[in-house]
Amino acid sequence: MKKTLIFIGAIALATAASAQSGTVVYNETMKLEIHLDGMDAAISEMLPKERKSVKLLHYTPDASIYVNGKKNEDQEVTEEMAGGGTMVIKMDEPDEQLYFDIKNQKVTEQRDFMSRLFLIESAVDSLSWKLTGNRRDILGYPCMEAFYQKDTVRTVAWFTPSIPVSTGPGKYHGLPGMILEVNVDGGKRIFSATSLTDGDVAALLVRPRQGKKVTRDEFNKIVEEKTGEMQGEGGTAIMIKIGQ
Repeated sequence: MKKTLIFIGAIALATAASAQSGTVVYNETMKLEIHLDGMDAAISEMLPKERKSVKLLHYTPDASIYVNGKKNEDQEVTEEMAGGGTMVIKMDEPDEQLYFDIKNQKVTEQRDFMSRLFLIESAVDSLSWKLTGNRRDILGYPCMEAFYQKDTVRTVAWFTPSIPVSTGPGKYHGLPGMILEVNVDGGKRIFSATSLTDGDVAALLVRPRQGKKVTRDEFNKIVEEKTGEMQGEGGTAIMIKIGQ
C-alpha cells in the first residue's frame, strides 16, 4: 500500500510541474471609437469598429513572453477631405513582444513604430488587485475574479490558482495564478484565453534584443512627434497601433 501511495504522489507532482510551463492562446479584441470634426456619415461607416488579434503567451514559473500569433491583415482607409486634404487611417499589427522576468520583476518590451524597432526596459508596475469572491470555470480551470481601478478605468481579470504562475496577457500580472481573461473599461479591450497547452517552452523564452533602447517617455515622445509631422504634411493621419 505504501508503494502505491508513493507512485500516485509522483504522478500528481509531475502533473503540477507540467502545468507550470506551456502556452496560452488568447483572442484579443479592441473596440475602436474614431471621431473627427466634420466627418460625414459615409466616411464614418467605412471606419473599422474593432480589431481582433490572436496572441500567444509562453510561460514558465520564472518568465513569460507575449507575442503575436496568427498574422492579421493590415487595414487602411484613405479619403479625400474637403479643401484638398487627405485623411489616412491605418491600422496595423506590428511585430511586438513583451518579455516578463517574473523572478526579478523586470519587463522588456519590443515596440514597432513606423517600421522602426524600439526596446523599452523597466521595472514591473505594481497592480493593486482586489478579489471579488466571484468564481467561474474557463477552459475547464476553476477561476477567481479580481479587479483594480485606475482613475475612471476598471480592469477585471479572471485567474486560475491551478496554474500557479503569476503572469497573463500583455501587461497584466501580479495575481496568484495564470490570468485567463481580462476585461478593460467595460469591454473596450478584452483578452480571452481560447486554449492552453502544457509543455516545455524554455527555448521560446528569449528576451527581445532588437531595436533602439529608449525609456517609455522617450518612446511616447517619438510617437507624438512623428504623428505631428504627418499631420503637418497637409493631411489628417490616424495610426491605430495594436500594442501590449
